[in-house]
Amino acid sequence: MEKLSNLNRQEIEKLTRIINQYVASQTSSALSKLLSEQVKYNVMILDKEFFNLNNIKLAPDEIKMCAVKLSGKGDTHIEICYAIKIKYAKMIAAKLLGKEKLEEIDEMGSSAIQEVANILTGSFFNAMSSGTGFRVVLSVPDYSQGDLVSIVNDSARNVMTMSFSPIIADAELVGQKSGIRIHMLIMQNADNARKLLVNNIEKNKPTEFDSLNDELKSNNKTIGSENSELDSLVDEFLQQENETKQ
Repeated sequence: MEKLSNLNRQEIEKLTRIINQYVASQTSSALSKLLSEQVKYNVMILDKEFFNLNNIKLAPDEIKMCAVKLSGKGDTHIEICYAIKIKYAKMIAAKLLGKEKLEEIDEMGSSAIQEVANILTGSFFNAMSSGTGFRVVLSVPDYSQGDLVSIVNDSARNVMTMSFSPIIADAELVGQKSGIRIHMLIMQNADNARKLLVNNIEKNKPTEFDSLNDELKSNNKTIGSENSELDSLVDEFLQQENETKQ
């Protein structure tokens, strides 16, 4: 079957604005609260017939990564993969576990990183739900380590079809004080990207944490209009980490 064309330039520009809107309204704020520092972000759409790894702006020493992958399916299908340089993953885990530093990412460290990915993903899909009314079910986070090529391609294959190649947005989140850098790779095919373009209502003002369903704590998490506050989930996670430190 012949592949259909991917997004045109105007569609890419609009999708960039929409992804930026979601990251600005909730995701960057959630990470800022978790890291206790200001977070800056940049969103770039990678739209190629065949995914080209060189389009992701990573330094050469960032090729060996740890990753957390999640899938959101329902009214739309989006795969999210967090690619984090190992030294930054150690910094994140150490910070959340109340340690000076980590020599390696152990079970507790990987669990902390997965929970951060859970919260960031929940915030992103909650913002999307607010903008579109879409409801999705989130998978459990899948933590791994490896080279960037295999990490990204594993998620990209999940959205590729015979007709559509993947549309990938790289939302780079950077802690302004620590320098912690997270690449939040948001992947969908052109069909689902166009559904987002058609249904999204761009708002004049970004919202703060709106809500996140209590089911976010369970293995399958439903994101949609009947959600509890995301703020409380972040606070609960931080409280649990503080209790662990004592």
